[in-house]
Amino acid sequence: MSALSSSSAQPRSWVFVVLGAAGLTVSALACAALVLVLDFAWSEAPPSNASWELEVPPPVYGPLPSLTLRDERGQPLETGQLQGQLTLIRFALEVDAFLRQVREQLEADGVPVQVVIATSRDSTVLHPDWQPLRDSGRLLLLVDQRLQVRGVYDSSQGLSTSERVIEDARCLRSCPPL
Repeated sequence: MSALSSSSAQPRSWVFVVLGAAGLTVSALACAALVLVLDFAWSEAPPSNASWELEVPPPVYGPLPSLTLRDERGQPLETGQLQGQLTLIRFALEVDAFLRQVREQLEADGVPVQVVIATSRDSTVLHPDWQPLRDSGRLLLLVDQRLQVRGVYDSSQGLSTSERVIEDARCLRSCPPL
């Protein structure tokens, strides 16, 4: 009887050996796959000096109000003609050095922008905070391709304003939509 019990115990131990070997094999393959995935992820990671800041598009201030517009040559423009392009709208009598510098920098960066003068000082309804800037000729609006006002600037601020306008316009060309 002891020979019978020892022969029946022997096949059971092989089952455990086979299951253990299979478990070790699966574990080794899983570790190898994890190493490959991590190696791929590290090779695709940006350089260590890259910035991890997310670019946030400028806010939407609302649709472009109805304005009397003209281009740099003084030709009248309809608001609909601005659709599909970034536009800088200045509430002044003419395009000045500030606007030319901003446009040249954006075009050098591959961001085409149209510069437009708003000549209406009539009853056009603007945000109350914008009125003093408009009345003094310092109001500058950045309008996106869908005719939404995306930037409101005081052009008398000089370099800091031009940098913000350029940064916002670049972002509108490359940032994901809101």
